[in-house]
Amino acid sequence: MPDSPNSADTLGWAYYKQGVYNSAIDLFQEAIKSSAENPTYHYHLGMAYQKASHFDMAKKQLQYTLQISPNFSQADEIKKILAESPPQKN
Repeated sequence: MPDSPNSADTLGWAYYKQGVYNSAIDLFQEAIKSSAENPTYHYHLGMAYQKASHFDMAKKQLQYTLQISPNFSQADEIKKILAESPPQKN
């Protein structure tokens, strides 16, 4: 199922769990192209960005997750990550 956003997200999460963040990011971005309003895909992308030290992009994705789904199941975790994120560089 090469064109399935769910398959891309699932494989991306497997890469994430193995610490292969750049490959995970690519797959999460692919999933979002097909299903832009899915909060789980944005959450996963934000988490991968965070682990890859792309803090500004992580913040953007995690904030967007809460914007499109304020009651998202991982909302408390997202808020904690956002509170602990390093300050943005100018």
